[in-house]
Amino acid sequence: MLTVVEITAAETHAIRRRVLRDGTASDVVEFDGDHLESTFHLAARNDDDVVVGVSTWMLRSYPDRPGEVAFQLRGMASVPEARGDGVGSAMLRAGLERCRSAGASVVWARARDTAIEFYLRHGFATAGLGYVDLATQLPHHDIVLVLDC
Repeated sequence: MLTVVEITAAETHAIRRRVLRDGTASDVVEFDGDHLESTFHLAARNDDDVVVGVSTWMLRSYPDRPGEVAFQLRGMASVPEARGDGVGSAMLRAGLERCRSAGASVVWARARDTAIEFYLRHGFATAGLGYVDLATQLPHHDIVLVLDC
């Protein structure tokens, strides 16, 4: 059983470092916008109350859809030993519900290509051409989900 709870930006850093920065060109775990009042951070906790996944949601327009209320999903990661346990899906459902409640019509992210299939299964679509992220030097695509409000 997983529980999704709100946490602070600082509480995301250990998993961001371990999962998102290991073996990349960057060791930065603090994101611009982490401390804005409109930003929220979620954690998935397992039965032992251990954080096994984190995600960050920032009120931020998608450049190709200006004027729409949108959230950018950043830093979504689950620890390797919990993959396949529904951690990402649980955080995504909770975050999307919160975005809907805030009046958002769009959620978007700059997703690693290795995670694209996960997002496609959850209704996101890729937007534009792929690119190499400057910080991590890994291939990415923008992904977008238009919310049913």
